[in-house]
Amino acid sequence: TLLYRIVERYYPEFTAYLAEQGASLPRYVEREFEAYLKCGRLEHGFLRVQCNNCHAEHLVAFSCKCRGFCPSCGARRMADNAALLVDEVLPEHPMRQWVLSVPYPLRFLFASQPAIMTGVLGIVYRAIATHLIHKARYTRKTAHAGAVTLIQRFGSALNLNIHFHMLFLDGAYTFRGCGAVFHRARRLTDIELAHLLDSLSRRIVRLLERRGLLIADPEPPQLDFEPGSSLDQIQAASIAYRIAIGPQAGRKALSLYSVPALAEATNHPLRARAAGFSLHAATVCEAHQRSRLERLCRYITRPPTR
Repeated sequence: TLLYRIVERYYPEFTAYLAEQGASLPRYVEREFEAYLKCGRLEHGFLRVQCNNCHAEHLVAFSCKCRGFCPSCGARRMADNAALLVDEVLPEHPMRQWVLSVPYPLRFLFASQPAIMTGVLGIVYRAIATHLIHKARYTRKTAHAGAVTLIQRFGSALNLNIHFHMLFLDGAYTFRGCGAVFHRARRLTDIELAHLLDSLSRRIVRLLERRGLLIADPEPPQLDFEPGSSLDQIQAASIAYRIAIGPQAGRKALSLYSVPALAEATNHPLRARAAGFSLHAATVCEAHQRSRLERLCRYITRPPTR
């Protein structure tokens, strides 16, 4: 593939350049690249498969099974995870996708300090779950929500863009005796979504202030965090669409975007934006739309390269 040829051609030069600068990538990143370059290559190992009836033989090369950017292994994992979610995890009730994007500085912070991202995800889940329970006319003490969250680390240009894809039950459960009863949430409005995003962003800011990562005195607030390792610097450049190393380091990378349809460009229902945060909740799968739900699960579990 084109991706394989690019990595095969330029990865050695990339690591050599870092070595000249006295820097290096973390070992787990190097292993990801090295395993990808061996993926699907017969000279690095294979299985010999034979048909019991016609005795025809076929050689199947070993896969890297990495979770980073291998298109083949990522596509298999996507199909397996989507089938698992639809067949064994998600009940036959309406599901709504919630997508939360965060400002550029927070994307870098989450990439370099996953523990902070875990705390933020807890805030996001509790806020949306509480909203849905109230929309179903219940309280947190009397009803429960349910969700599956996939944290995607990439954008359409293979840039670092950490954001949350959350599949929530579009309602809440109450438990009576030995059974569970599902209650559909009332229809979501744009105003409610905007209020929810405002509450989310304020709670996230308070968490960062308590952790000592956010300086709230200046206007606007600033993160007290600087890139340290060479990987940090590469991630920071990727988030900002800038060239990370070499003679053109710091320059803006050229991005080409497709022109959206007129309806898409002028009408964004159930999408709220504020201070670099974005919350989208327009995609719903009804209880009987299991094929549509599986396509949605494939979308949120997709690999960065496919």
